[in-house]
Amino acid sequence: MSGIAAWLRDLFTQNLGYKLVALALALLLWFDVTSDETAVIDYPVPLSIAVEGGDMIVTNDVPHEVDVRFSGTGKELLRLDRDRMAIRKEVRGDENDTLQIDIGPQDVQRPGDLNLVPIAVVPSRITVVTDRFIEKTVPLAAVGEVDVDADRRVVGLEVDPRSVRIRGVTAEIRPIGSLELDLSQISADDGAFDERLEIAVPESLRTVKVSPDSVRIRGRVVPVRSPQPAGDSS
Repeated sequence: MSGIAAWLRDLFTQNLGYKLVALALALLLWFDVTSDETAVIDYPVPLSIAVEGGDMIVTNDVPHEVDVRFSGTGKELLRLDRDRMAIRKEVRGDENDTLQIDIGPQDVQRPGDLNLVPIAVVPSRITVVTDRFIEKTVPLAAVGEVDVDADRRVVGLEVDPRSVRIRGVTAEIRPIGSLELDLSQISADDGAFDERLEIAVPESLRTVKVSPDSVRIRGRVVPVRSPQPAGDSS
């Protein structure tokens, strides 16, 4: 018997009992969802949270969707489309404020021609942390040294600008007194150098933006003068 014939034989004979049960369950499910009988289903619906005030934002991770339990006929349940539904909540928060937001069936926005009833939302309460955007000017604090040969040194070092503007949420901006400028990232040979150095912001400061985001570093590399022996006036 050829391979195809053997495969067809096994398809209809092996585990026949399980296949008949699976077929029966599929038919029952199809009958249920296409009938006029009332059924219940959980369906994902997009969730968006906004904070009143143009300088306010949500700073914690909130779910992008929630599960809504709908009740209706099988025919109507088949018409569910997440792109045509939403839950939108606008909250009023303060600086570094923590809110508990309740979400219920009454918040579900859905097409008017969809004859379904939302009966529950999971989760029904979420935590929202709000904060305000602020700006301030901070100085740059140079750390490390420009990388030069051991018998060389840097003179006339200039940093331009010496301060920058930072913007972010209150909880992150207020504790910042200065930003570090790591000069060891620069390598220079003899003579003048003129480099741009990016200002690094710690990854923990998720909302902080710096302007400008880089500074100009200029200077000159010269030999280190050997000290003259005592009594040598030449």
